[in-house]
Amino acid sequence: MTDSRTLLAEYVKDGSEPAFRELVTRYIDLVYSAAVRLVAEDRHLAEDVAQTVFADLARLARSLPTGVVLGGWLHRHTCFVAATLMRGERRRRARERQAVEMNALQDHAEANLTLVAPILDEAINQLGAADRTAILLRFFEQRDFRSVGQALGSNEDAARMRVNRALEKLHHLLRRRGVSLSAAALGTALAGQVVTAAPAGLAAAISSAVLAGTAAGSGIVLTTLKLMLMAKLKIGIVSAVVVATMITPLMLQHQARARLREQDDSLWQQQS
Repeated sequence: MTDSRTLLAEYVKDGSEPAFRELVTRYIDLVYSAAVRLVAEDRHLAEDVAQTVFADLARLARSLPTGVVLGGWLHRHTCFVAATLMRGERRRRARERQAVEMNALQDHAEANLTLVAPILDEAINQLGAADRTAILLRFFEQRDFRSVGQALGSNEDAARMRVNRALEKLHHLLRRRGVSLSAAALGTALAGQVVTAAPAGLAAAISSAVLAGTAAGSGIVLTTLKLMLMAKLKIGIVSAVVVATMITPLMLQHQARARLREQDDSLWQQQS
């Protein structure tokens, strides 16, 4: 399987559409999963967040630091995009109520991750770069410890220790917010529940929409693409007909994405 950095380099050098489509397919579940949690389970808004994130990847690919861990960059940018779209007093009050409810959680309960979800990605974002990368590689990209070690430039045992230390730090960050999950239970929950499969056809639709905007040669196009899913999932048969159209953006999306452009430079500096 071609390395993600190689695919990104091919897209940067030649504008390779197959390389970009492969990147979207490879990381769509990671981005969509985080988006679903960050937008309070609003699946349609999560799709908008995912499209924005990959549109920004296409637009900013040439400016990404050499050796960037793409999964980490995509997760961090998903948090940034979703936070911008969700900013508002009503959402903050809802999260405060959920934080109060989490005080009564019992360890190992199946519902724990669902209730932790609104603050999970924010807590991961507060980890140091190495710890955040270890968590994302192990649980979001679902790699084994040997693969995690290779990505981090170490070995399997070192990767296992790094992931365990990162879980401990994540446990302490969540505990400050009233979450009683132990590090072991947190690892179990992340391993089994953290990735949500994106809707069928979403990766192909986003790839087509973003590449169409790129081909048009206009940065504005990338912020005005609107994804419309024309079919629903059916039991045993998945049929999705996707149409990407050009529409006038909603005021919220227009304002949010305008702010994204203004803050891109500072975000890249922080990440590099």
